[in-house]
Amino acid sequence: MRKITRSIAVVVSVLFVTAGIAQAPKYVLLEEFTGMNCGPCAAQNPGFLANILTPNPIVVHHIAYHPSWPGTDIMYTYNPHPVDSMVMQYGVTGVPNVEMLGNQKNASPSGITQSDINNEFSGGSPIKVQVNDVTTSGQNHTATVVVTTVGTVPAGTYRLRTCVNEYLYFATAPGGNGEKDFPHVFRKMMPGWAGDAIVLPAIGSSVTFTYNYLADTLWKQPNVKLTSYVQNTVTNEVLNCGATGDPAINYTLSTPAVTVQHGAPAQVNAFNFSSLNTGASAEQFAYSLTTNAPGDWSATFSVGANTYTHADTITTPANSTNTIVINVTPGTSSFVATYTMTVKSVTNPSLPPMISNVYVISNISDLIVNNSGYIGDGVTPGSAANWDSVYTTGLAYSNEPTTGKTDEKVMAAAIAQNAFAGVRNIYLNIGWTFPAFTDVEVAQLTAFLNAGGCLLVSGQDVGWDTWGASPASGTFNTRTFYTNFLNAAFVWDGDSIHKTMRTVRTDPIWTGMPDSITVNHFYGPAYFYPDGIKPVGLGTTIYTYSDTSIAGVRATNGVWKTVYLGAGVEMLGTYTDRRLIIKRAHDWFYGLVSGIGAYGAESRNLGLCYPNPGNSLINIPLSNIDKPMTLEVTDLSGRVISRNQVTVGLTLFSLNTTELNAGVYMYRLMDGAIQVGCHPMEVTR
Repeated sequence: MRKITRSIAVVVSVLFVTAGIAQAPKYVLLEEFTGMNCGPCAAQNPGFLANILTPNPIVVHHIAYHPSWPGTDIMYTYNPHPVDSMVMQYGVTGVPNVEMLGNQKNASPSGITQSDINNEFSGGSPIKVQVNDVTTSGQNHTATVVVTTVGTVPAGTYRLRTCVNEYLYFATAPGGNGEKDFPHVFRKMMPGWAGDAIVLPAIGSSVTFTYNYLADTLWKQPNVKLTSYVQNTVTNEVLNCGATGDPAINYTLSTPAVTVQHGAPAQVNAFNFSSLNTGASAEQFAYSLTTNAPGDWSATFSVGANTYTHADTITTPANSTNTIVINVTPGTSSFVATYTMTVKSVTNPSLPPMISNVYVISNISDLIVNNSGYIGDGVTPGSAANWDSVYTTGLAYSNEPTTGKTDEKVMAAAIAQNAFAGVRNIYLNIGWTFPAFTDVEVAQLTAFLNAGGCLLVSGQDVGWDTWGASPASGTFNTRTFYTNFLNAAFVWDGDSIHKTMRTVRTDPIWTGMPDSITVNHFYGPAYFYPDGIKPVGLGTTIYTYSDTSIAGVRATNGVWKTVYLGAGVEMLGTYTDRRLIIKRAHDWFYGLVSGIGAYGAESRNLGLCYPNPGNSLINIPLSNIDKPMTLEVTDLSGRVISRNQVTVGLTLFSLNTTELNAGVYMYRLMDGAIQVGCHPMEVTR
């Protein structure tokens, strides 16, 4: 269970939802709900300031709303009505809570990452928002907000909100949590909390709003900043924002239509970008390409007609676009590689860089997916990748050579963009991170499983976060996935009593595993909450706690297999115990232990097709076909595209793929209703 007070953490923007060619830099608006009496706020705000606000003085615009709870807050009582309205607009029920660009991410302060900032800033916006504030006399001010349309604006109804914010410092903490410094505290909304209705003009045109206001004598003017943003009234999406003091940023970097590709040794994967100089004069930009790929992989990038390997500086005329292509050639090493394109102004070096990531997955059968959400104490930096060595060593112990790792966002994008060919098993490392699942993630996991995949899920608060939290992070979709694929029900949140897991020795799959495993206080004694669960539907108990409460469930429907543990693997037993758990799941997924299901008998019946990718004819090896069977071809959602009869003794089936569209499919061998083998294949055109 989390020891923080916050609202639901939901991510709705993902790698494979793109905004097209960027035409204006998108400043990242972070609206934080916090309080001077909120203990978790005091724990998280210093890290938020040090890791996000301070390193991004230009890119990030921050507004801090202080609600009426917990306790009396002088920053709330100063101007309560608009704060109450913002709380209602976003449905905030706990603090600390941050809304990124209205609806792009909702998390605690520790859940906002530099990657979030980079992705949103580089994503670009079809509008510019420019803010100017002039003292006319005494405390009288005139604020001017100019909104310019530079690209195609999504359909919708919009409002312009302009806020006065003040950085407050106190010699003595004003509240019960000990905080003395409060950045960008909300003071006033103009013309009122609802802002102004705005009809965004045609491309190349601007609309201007002018506000005359009286500065409060309590405000320290050097600490005051105006922030304006344009927001969709239905979805809450913020198209862009601006603030007093914003510099002129004249360059953009687009996001490719496809951000994740399936690679193969010696084959080139190309990603297409564009970069635009929106300024009135020529400017020099430094282009660089970095990667974490193994040494036997290679990559180049081209800007226009020139090709580079790592970096170069290019002069771009005013209002000119550069076409950029990254070409990635995988080697034989199994890997999920990240390639980062960075564009930075040399003419104005103080300006922030534009950054865009693309990914190539090559030669991967077993994929470790580290949940990228924040760690449950809200303070510890990093993600579930902090302990992914548990999974890498477990798969090495399983003698699995084609492994890799990534996060759930890249995984979801890869499945959606048909980049998952060859991936058979996912090991979802959630541990003690939040949110456990998102709607986007479970939609893609559903497609993966229905196409014959296998999944291990491990984490001590997966059930609690999906079903039991108050407020719960679970949605209809994540709860449906939990029930229908994990085949489990959440029963209770953990406690310090349930420190032992026992193997159900009568289970034919888990038999022979260590009888008793200690559940360790991996995150510290204060954060020990392994979930109590129970099987439903197709679920079978594989672990209990010492009092017979259930700790682990496996399930299969003959197409997919899942294993779900109510504690993180990293918490369990000894080094040897953890390796054995990963190996047992791996071996069951591959049919190397008793039981028939996904891949249950493929080692003797269904071989790897060739050529793969193929064009018009793909050959599928068969063996030991001792009775009539059916060879089915499905898409990645599990929909059957074709059924073909396999006769007794057949050793090679030649599949005609001329009527299939280009893409990734699954082919599986069916013995009646039982799947006895499943592999991916790719069709090219």
